[in-house]
Amino acid sequence: MTTLESFVAGSWTAGTGRSFVLENPATGARLAEGKALASAAPAFAWAREKGIPNVRALGYRERAERLGALAKRMFEHREALLDVAVENGGNTRKDAKFDVDGAAAVLAAYAKIGAELPEGNVRPDTEAVPLLKTGKLRAQQVFVPRCGVAVQVNAFNFPAWGMVGKFAVAFLAGMPTIAKPATSTCLLAHRIARLFLDSGLLPEGALQLHLGPAGDLLDHVTGQDVIAFTGSADTGRVVRTHAQVLETGARVNLEADSLNAAILAADVEPGTELYDVVLRDLVTETTQKAGQKCTAFRRILVPAGLVETLQADLCERLSEVAERTGDPARDDVRMGPLTSAAQKTAALQGLARLERAAARVFGDPGRATFVGVPEGAGHFVEPILLRAEPAAVEDPAAPFHHTEVFGPVATILPYDGTVASAARIVALGGGCLQSTLYTNDRAVAAEGIERLGPYLGRLVVDDEKHAGGSIPPGGVLPLVHHGGPGRAGDGSELGGRTGLALYQQRLSVQAGASLLAKTIPPG
Repeated sequence: MTTLESFVAGSWTAGTGRSFVLENPATGARLAEGKALASAAPAFAWAREKGIPNVRALGYRERAERLGALAKRMFEHREALLDVAVENGGNTRKDAKFDVDGAAAVLAAYAKIGAELPEGNVRPDTEAVPLLKTGKLRAQQVFVPRCGVAVQVNAFNFPAWGMVGKFAVAFLAGMPTIAKPATSTCLLAHRIARLFLDSGLLPEGALQLHLGPAGDLLDHVTGQDVIAFTGSADTGRVVRTHAQVLETGARVNLEADSLNAAILAADVEPGTELYDVVLRDLVTETTQKAGQKCTAFRRILVPAGLVETLQADLCERLSEVAERTGDPARDDVRMGPLTSAAQKTAALQGLARLERAAARVFGDPGRATFVGVPEGAGHFVEPILLRAEPAAVEDPAAPFHHTEVFGPVATILPYDGTVASAARIVALGGGCLQSTLYTNDRAVAAEGIERLGPYLGRLVVDDEKHAGGSIPPGGVLPLVHHGGPGRAGDGSELGGRTGLALYQQRLSVQAGASLLAKTIPPG
């Protein structure tokens, strides 16, 4: 069994605190063990002494080149990384590719973005504008790296994409990273961090790895530091209200719970290519990574007249996945287990809450036999589909507007097919990372952008014309903003260049026109 060490202050370091054990969530086999670090203080000291000056010394373009080289390194070791994702994450190989290849794609995307940025560490946000009708006094907005540490706390469901994506943006922006992966699936994050650190591509102090419990991680932040957290809303509140965070004003970015919606407009008809895309997306977003995705659909808004047909078709497709749920190491398996016993318990508890207001129309939460594993082994939940009564759909207290079951569970919500109703229903979820509107009507799409927009970080609009080239909406692409209002955390990550702003300070420079022209590089 592998013994895991954190990478702190320039060396791999064994912890001395509480022990933790990693397992294969399909079989229960023990894979690795480690111990918590006594304190995060050495990591912060090293990042401030070595990381900040060394990262800033490279400038945008050189940092971009190194990100590109790291992307190639991930590709070279792809098969070994996929094996770890299957073994420790409970992923099928297809789902493992979604995580590992997505991580490499972020590296490559930010390498390309960085190659187009100026030399050095100053990048313009706007053009210089005159301040007075006469004279040459002007002001220009620019971004400069914050003189602090990026503290990145990542979720268990994407140990590759989560850690690598956050690191890539912070590194290009000019800040060193202390990465804290979720413990239950940290074997993949550990392998990737070692791959990066052994490459010689990163300057000293650019990346450190804090394994196990967070401990005193937040006790050492300052006002120049940035905390990027992905996880539950409850833990997010703890981060946001931590005494040291409040005292110093450290910047906090949260990506938390999200009751995303699939919205079928009144013009969607069975038998069309768009309808087929709807079914494809619903199955993918319910079952990919066993439904353990922050962007997965939790609520399915269906015009009342289409509910019976949609339900029957969706149940048929979910049954195909249910029959092939089991050990993800097998080629014939389409969905693996949840990542831990705690996650299964939480999912079943959440499902029980949902069933107070919605009837289960597909799936058996008590199922104990799955493909390729002994009866009762592993942390499996087969796909579950529920359906709410129309009278409950716009009830603000309905649990499907408040409970995110982080597993392969979704609820059909019948509605009248209008955008106004859809917006009211989506709003009851308190803020989403993404939702998707399926319609061929451009007037409906335009109204959807305006009415649904305030409650979402990303709106996907799919129509018949583009159905053939569409992709499932749960994927988070490097050039697309990732974050959402309200319960989703009100955070903002990625989005191409805009993602750099999280780790930088916006600065207004007020000076003469000639000085600005000679000191601020073109964008």
